[in-house]
Amino acid sequence: MTRSGSETKQTRCVHCGRTATRMNENDQPVCKDHTDREPKEIGCPECGFSMSIKEGRYGYFWGCDGYPGCEKTLSIKKSLQMDEYVDDDIEVSLE
Repeated sequence: MTRSGSETKQTRCVHCGRTATRMNENDQPVCKDHTDREPKEIGCPECGFSMSIKEGRYGYFWGCDGYPGCEKTLSIKKSLQMDEYVDDDIEVSLE
């Protein structure tokens, strides 16, 4: 997905959990099936601020926009497990 030196960071689609192959208009990692879908928005479970995709040493994650007051982060996998949205057309194991 992305290259950092000689390492490739793999990440999941923010909508379904498949391997992401591109970024959407809000720089969120998505798979080929979700390239044209509206950017995903989630709220921080700690403070209620919105969260946005950040890139870290080990890949992409959701970070609270209330930082530094709130330091809550979520992996993409964890956000999908908490998500009320379920894509009935795609079955993906998050294990």
